[in-house]
Amino acid sequence: MLEEKIIQNIMNKRILIFSLVLVLFALYMKMFSFQETVPLKRQLDEFPLHWKGWEGNIFNFDEKTLSVLRVSEYLSRNYMKGSDRINLYIGYYGSQREGIQIHSPKHCLPGSGWFKLSERDRSLDIERVGKITFVEALYQKGTEKELFIYWYEMKNAYITDDYMLKWYMILNSLKYRRNEAAFIRFSTPVKTSIEESSYLIENAMRDFLPLLKDYMPD
Repeated sequence: MLEEKIIQNIMNKRILIFSLVLVLFALYMKMFSFQETVPLKRQLDEFPLHWKGWEGNIFNFDEKTLSVLRVSEYLSRNYMKGSDRINLYIGYYGSQREGIQIHSPKHCLPGSGWFKLSERDRSLDIERVGKITFVEALYQKGTEKELFIYWYEMKNAYITDDYMLKWYMILNSLKYRRNEAAFIRFSTPVKTSIEESSYLIENAMRDFLPLLKDYMPD
């Protein structure tokens, strides 16, 4: 019991400190000038539907969904290569502020009926991009299983933790006077094994991410 109380006290102090930092950050942003919106180098609508054997279909969100996401730009595509299918979603925020921030899939997916079975952090080296870190998570809805790989991207930083996303938002705002960010997610149904689905997404990442680099701001 004593150890639990100590751990709880430490957690409470961390939450208090983090909350205080957010309040000071909000005051700072009101006092000093800030670059309101950072545009993409190219609009996501220009992202190709046909690329390296992948054939894409556009999946647009309805107004209700967009009013919740509040993205500056987004891309939602189903891509097929033979019998393989992946979904690629990119949500870009030219500026993050109160009410306009990335929504964590840890809340959105369960809210859509998905139940998390497993989750881990991984990394992968990709040509023209370098080493990226990401979350690989397995979810289930009814009898369906889906493998999700996702990360947050801010000025070439690949972030897998929701709290670190907040810290980067603060640090980039202070250092660069901007805090644009992107949420990038690949997913595919699990047909036979997690390993096979993971391999499929990795190949899609190698095909698409060097191209996506030409869209993200410097």
